[in-house]
Amino acid sequence: MVLFVVAVMVLVAVGVLLWKAVSAQALATGPGATDEDAPTGPTRPAGGPPRRTRPVAPDDDPEFLRSLDEQVRRGREDPPSTS
Repeated sequence: MVLFVVAVMVLVAVGVLLWKAVSAQALATGPGATDEDAPTGPTRPAGGPPRRTRPVAPDDDPEFLRSLDEQVRRGREDPPSTS
């Protein structure tokens, strides 16, 4: 029984390590890439932790907020035209 538990734990550990290695390889090469395109060394830049670029929400984007402020100011300065 103890041998069975140890064997399961070893298999789980090996499975996790293989899964991480395969998923890192797939992320590094991208979809549709061949084995020749795979990197042979480290896949992270040496300068520190990897940076992920995320889309910026409109309320966090200074350029969007600036343009919105300009639109509001133009709206206040220009009275609506009545026909």
